[in-house]
Amino acid sequence: MNMNEYNYTSAAVELCAAIMTAMILFGYLLERKSAKNSSLFAWCLVVNTAMLLSDAPIWVLLANPSPERVIPIKILSFFSDAFFCAIISLYAYCLTEHISEIKKISYNYAHVITAFCGVALLLYFINIFNGMYIYYDETGLDKTGPMFLLSQAISVILPAMTMILALKHHGVLGWRKTWTMVLFGAIPVLSIPLQFYWAVTPVYFAVTVSLVLVYMLIRVEQAERSANIEKELIKKELALSESNNALVLSQIQPHFLYNALTSIYRLCDVKPEAAKEAVSNFSKYLRGNLDSIKQTEMISFAEELKHLQAYLALEKIRYGDYLKVEYNIEVAGFFIPPLTVQPLAENAVNHGVSDLPDGGVVTICTAETPDCYEIRVSDNGVGFNPDSVQSDGRTHVGISNVRSRLEIMCGGTLDITSDIGKGTTAIIKIPKGETENERYSGRR
Repeated sequence: MNMNEYNYTSAAVELCAAIMTAMILFGYLLERKSAKNSSLFAWCLVVNTAMLLSDAPIWVLLANPSPERVIPIKILSFFSDAFFCAIISLYAYCLTEHISEIKKISYNYAHVITAFCGVALLLYFINIFNGMYIYYDETGLDKTGPMFLLSQAISVILPAMTMILALKHHGVLGWRKTWTMVLFGAIPVLSIPLQFYWAVTPVYFAVTVSLVLVYMLIRVEQAERSANIEKELIKKELALSESNNALVLSQIQPHFLYNALTSIYRLCDVKPEAAKEAVSNFSKYLRGNLDSIKQTEMISFAEELKHLQAYLALEKIRYGDYLKVEYNIEVAGFFIPPLTVQPLAENAVNHGVSDLPDGGVVTICTAETPDCYEIRVSDNGVGFNPDSVQSDGRTHVGISNVRSRLEIMCGGTLDITSDIGKGTTAIIKIPKGETENERYSGRR
C-alpha cells in the first residue's frame, strides 16, 4: 500500500466510524423519549463523532503534503486531540453517574481525570507552536518530535484512569458491567502499539468500538429492566385481582345481608317509601361490591362516595338514632381504588359506635394538601389498642386488602390511630401525580 492509499484508507476508516457513531447517537436520542438515558453518554457519542470528523481530513491533507497545508493540519490535530481529552472526561463522569444510580459515590475521581485531561490539552496546545510531539518539515511532511513518547504515554494514562475507576467499583457494578466499562479504556490502550505502524487511527477507532460495546450494555440493561418492570406489573395485577376478590368476599357477609333484608322487610308495612329507598341502596351496595371484582382501575371518589352512602344508609335503618353520620367533603375531584372507604366505615360502625350504649358518630372527611388528597373516616366509639390488634392472631382481611390496593394502584397509604374510650381515625392519603392505574392503562 503506497502512502496515498494509506492516508485515504485511514480517512475512510474514521469517516465510517463517525457515521456509525452518529447512527448510534440518533437511536440513543430516540430512546430517551421512553427511557431515562444518560445525557452524558449522548455527549460522549457527540464528541467521538466530532473527534473522528476532525481527524479524517488530516489524512487527506497529508496525502499531498505542502507547507500551506501545515496550519490547517495543526488546527485540526489540536481539535481532534481536544475532543479525545473531552471524551475521556465525559466518560469518567458518565461512569460515575452510572455507579451512583446503584450506590452513591463521590465525583472526586472524575474531577481528577478531568484535571489530567486539562493538562494534556494544554500540552497539545503547546505542541502547535514548538512541535514537541509532532512537527512538519519544509515540505509539510509530519515528523515525530523529541517528546513524541510523552504523547503516547498520555494516550495510555487517560483511558487507563477510566479502567481504574470501573475496577475500583466492581463490587457495585458486577463483573459483567465492570469488564464492559473497562473495555472503554482497555481497547484504546491495547491499540497504542499499532500507532507505530498506523499513527492515531487505531486509537480513535478503538474508542468508537468501546462506545459501541458500552451502548450494547446499556441496551441489554434497558431490555432487562423493561422485562423486570413487565413482570412486576403482572405480579401487581395478579395481587390486585386476588385482593379484589378477597375484599369483596369479606364485604358480602351473610349477617349483614340478613340484617339489611330484615330491616327492609320491617319497613315494607310501616314505611313503604323508605323501604323502596332501602331496596335501592341495597342494590347499589351489592352492585358496587360485585363490580369491584373485575375492576382493576381507579374510580372517582364521587362514585366511591355513592357506594359508601348506600352502605351507611342501610346501617342507619338498622341502628336508627344510635348511629349518626356526618360528611365534610371539601374535595371530591380525585380517583381512588374501588371499595377503599366503605370497609373503614364498616369497621367504624361495627367495632366503634355499635358497642356504645348510646350510639355514636361516624364522620367522613376529605381534604386536599399540596402533595396528596386525604380521606378521614373517624368515630367516637370505644377505640382499641393497636398493638393488641396486631398480635391477636386474627386476619384483618378488610384493612390489609385496602392497604395493599392503595399501595399497588396509586402508591397511597392507610394509617389508623385509636385511643381506648375516645375513638378511632383511619387516614387515607392518595398522592398526586401519575398513578399505577394510569400506567396500566397506558400499557394496554
